[in-house]
This record gives sequence, C-alpha cells and structure tokens, in this order.
Amino acid sequence: MVKGAKVEGFRMGFRIPDLNQIYIPKRRRSSGAGNKEEPKIETDFPMSMSEAADILVEISRSVFYVEPEKINKTHKRKKPSQPTPTTMTKKQMNKKAKKSKSLSILEMPAAMRDRIVKMGGYEINLVIQKQLQDTDLNKNQGRLSLPTEKLLFDFATEEEKKLLSQRENKKKKGMNVLIMDNVSEERRICLKKWKIGSGDVYCLMTQWNAFAEETGLKSGQHIQIWCFRRDDEFEASRLCFGMVKLN
Repeated sequence: MVKGAKVEGFRMGFRIPDLNQIYIPKRRRSSGAGNKEEPKIETDFPMSMSEAADILVEISRSVFYVEPEKINKTHKRKKPSQPTPTTMTKKQMNKKAKKSKSLSILEMPAAMRDRIVKMGGYEINLVIQKQLQDTDLNKNQGRLSLPTEKLLFDFATEEEKKLLSQRENKKKKGMNVLIMDNVSEERRICLKKWKIGSGDVYCLMTQWNAFAEETGLKSGQHIQIWCFRRDDEFEASRLCFGMVKLN
C-alpha cells in the first residue's frame, strides 16, 4: 500500500531529483580499536534510492506501448510515360547515331541548302547518316541500301509506297528520282524497295555505280542522304535526294 501510494503521488506531481546528484556520505574508518557508530546525516530527499527505483519500475510497467506508424515503402515510382512518336529532334538523332556508332548528326552545308532552294526545292529533311560498307560500293550489286529501321525520316508518301510495292514482269517496279552531291554532280537514279527479312530496305540503284565513282566514294566513309521535293513541268512534288560526304 505504501509503495502504491508513492507511485500515485509521483504521478500527481512529485518530482524525483536526479539520482546522480544525491550525496551519500561514506563511513570513515576509525583509527582506534573501537568502532563508533557514526551519526546519520539526513537529506532533503524524502525516500531512499531503492524506493525511488521501485517507483520507476512501476511507472514503466503502467505505460502503454504505442506502435510507431509504419511507412509504406511499397509505393513504386511511376515510370515516365513514353513520348508519342513524332518527328525526330536533333537530340534524338544524335542519340540514335551514337547507338549505331556513327558520327554526331551534322547540319546540311549552307552552300548545298542554298543550291536546293535556288532549284525550287522545299521540305528538306535528313534521311540517314551512315558509314559506307563494301556492299554499298560493290559494282556487282550496284546499289546503296537504306534500311527503313535506320531512317531518321521516312521520305516516301503513301502513293509512292504503293508504287514501289508494285511489280512489273515479276520485277519490282521502281521510280526515277534525282540525286546530287554537295559539289556539282546530278544524276537520275532509280529508287526501289525490297522486303528483306522482317524489314523493308530502300535501294538507290541503276546509275548508282557511276554516281559513286564520279563523287569518289570509298568504303568506310561517312555520308548523309537528304531528301527534298521539287516541282517541275512534268510532275509536281517530285522526290529528290542530296548526298553529303563527311570528313
């Protein structure tokens, strides 16, 4: 009953001082033969240390344990939504070129752009930037391949795609286009489209060998193929190509 009263009294407002600050005098050893009982020293603290310890134990048992609120760590970060397919920006082109171990995408030379504009050209777009392979300059094959999966810009209209898918005498029907380099050469060349594996490949052929020789193309060299449109007296929106040799 006494212990319970003291616990209740502590809860009602009694303050227990810091136990480390209580001075407990040590008993001195007597130098004489007889040991005399030393007088007790009273303190202002109304209870013994053992009683105070009992009270603290009782209080700790009476405190309810509150479980800390758990942090929900199962929430996953949302993945950024993929951008919708649009015309490639220069940054996207450079990223694609880096994956293909090619050079950074370069702008069309100003002299060639001015020349195209003077010809009445418009809708100028970069089709591909590639490194020439032996197969691109093999005279027995006689074509420059442009795989659709590597194109930075698909130049063919729906009508042109239908035309390129047609056959004539069991052979692929192509279409004549103009190709020019960034110096002076211009040629009429045939554009065809082939199905190779699971992908499509555009091919510039028929006069490609002569064009490659005249412009001094070599295996391992990097080139750009640009496309543009030009109206003439025979046909509107005719497809044309421009080739740029990169150092």
